[in-house]
Amino acid sequence: MNQRKADHHWIKPLLQRFNLGPNGEVLAPDAHWKQIEECELTDRIGRLVSAVNRAAGSYILEMVDFLPPQKNVLRVSFDRREVKYNLEIVIRGGGITLMFSTTRRASTLWGRYISRRSSRHTSTLVWEQVIYPGEVSDQNIQAWVSYLLSGLDKKFRLDQILNSYATEEAGLTAALRKASA
Repeated sequence: MNQRKADHHWIKPLLQRFNLGPNGEVLAPDAHWKQIEECELTDRIGRLVSAVNRAAGSYILEMVDFLPPQKNVLRVSFDRREVKYNLEIVIRGGGITLMFSTTRRASTLWGRYISRRSSRHTSTLVWEQVIYPGEVSDQNIQAWVSYLLSGLDKKFRLDQILNSYATEEAGLTAALRKASA
C-alpha cells in the first residue's frame, strides 16, 4: 500500500507536466473500451481468427490484443512473401477506428543473413473507418478477415463485401416474409 502511494506521488506530477493525465489528449476514454468489452469485439474476432487457422491447418493469421487503457485494441496480421497485411482497431480522438495497412520489408540481397527485425519497413494505410462496436455483426468481421486474406485486393473492396451481405440479408428477409404470408 505504501509503495502504491509513493508511485502515485511521483507519477502524477510527471503525467501532468507532459499533459498525459485524464484531461490530456493521450489517454483513451474508458467509454470506448467499455463499448468494446460489452460487445465482446476482441473475443469475436479472436474466435474467427482461430477458426481460420484451424481450417487452414496452420497459423496463417496472427492476432495480438491489448488491454485498457491502451490506444491499440487489436491487430490481426497476415504475411505473404515480403508483405505483411494488417487489420487494426485503435482508439483515436474521433472514436474507435478500423484500419487496414500493409508493411513491406525492404528486400536486400543480404536479407537471408540479416534479421527481419533489423531490416527496413515501409507502411501504407489502405483503409480507415470509424466503427461502432454495437453495430459490428459477425458478417462484418468475416468481411474484414476476407479482405485481409485477399491481400487487401481492390477486387475485394470492403464496402462491396459488406453491401453483398446486406443484399443477401434483405433477400432472405423478403423471402421469409413471403413464406410467412
